[in-house]
Amino acid sequence: MAQTNLEQTEKFDSITHFLETGRFNYRIFDMGRKIRRIPSDVFEGIENQKQLYPAPFQKKACIALLFWENDKQNEAVIWFLQFPIDELGFLKQEARDAFLIDLLEQTGKNIQAKQQGTNALDELKESPFAFKPNPDRLAMFHALATKELDQSPSQYYQHARDYLSGSTGFDQWQFLGLQGIADVVARLDEDDNEELLAKAINFIPDAPLVSFCNALENSAPQKVLTQALSKRLKVELEQKTANNINNQLVAILVRALSAAEPVNMRQVLLQLVLASPVGKDVEVMAAISGRAWVDLHFQPLLVAYIANLAEQTEMAFNAILSDLMMIPEMRENILAVMKAPNQSERLAGKLDQFLQQFN
Repeated sequence: MAQTNLEQTEKFDSITHFLETGRFNYRIFDMGRKIRRIPSDVFEGIENQKQLYPAPFQKKACIALLFWENDKQNEAVIWFLQFPIDELGFLKQEARDAFLIDLLEQTGKNIQAKQQGTNALDELKESPFAFKPNPDRLAMFHALATKELDQSPSQYYQHARDYLSGSTGFDQWQFLGLQGIADVVARLDEDDNEELLAKAINFIPDAPLVSFCNALENSAPQKVLTQALSKRLKVELEQKTANNINNQLVAILVRALSAAEPVNMRQVLLQLVLASPVGKDVEVMAAISGRAWVDLHFQPLLVAYIANLAEQTEMAFNAILSDLMMIPEMRENILAVMKAPNQSERLAGKLDQFLQQFN
């Protein structure tokens, strides 16, 4: 367990201090909008309130800690933690400190248990700051962690590859495991997996495609896969009416393409989505703000997005816009749009109501 390198209890000033005191090798991941590595120096700055949290989600910092002793990758420990973010975008230190107090107490108990030869307890079992990711996200994290630790993928990896090859039949998706799907996506740069997935995209039924897209939102598809996903999205958008378009499928494809390369291709796609009959659908809009927010730094997209957002209920408008404004740099961009002339009467009214909550 994680306490093996901690020979005596001491006050931990930060999570970083705890990890370095234990002389652990460690990796830190953001688990909120996407699963992404947070460099250790950046996380230290976040803990010291010298840096804003890079991508808060629902006013929280959701993180995963992966840590292990030297040459003991097979005994790596994983903690999933979430802490509130303040109105300025900083990690709330009082919540982090409360976690450290609990951790210190449990670590002390585990050291004593080790000395007495009894079993240690899970430090996070009763922690109010612990959380469990949903199954799709959990599978993807484990896939990324095994790759980070130079470990082999799960036993389901090859079956997922066989499925994508078409050898088992694309209608036989019921036997696919989430972990196998995640392993393939985590290793797009291995075993020709990206090309394999790209060739299969047009044949995969909607249900398994959702699982592949849930994994892809945490990756950066390259041109060949981006083109395949784009084609699938365009086919859906070419339906004549909103009733004929599967808005859930559009939303999930938007998420899958949210970090795709090249950038200009995905931005053109977002413009098509926003101009489509489902461009004002709340599920589609949430997919853009939740996963594709980086492209909203492109001013024309942000203007079109906020105009569509104005068609939502006041509750949805305020919730999505508030969430976006928590992201560093998005606040200034959104405020610039708010101040722009020639706004529609509907948008001006929604923005006025939105700003009143801060007065």
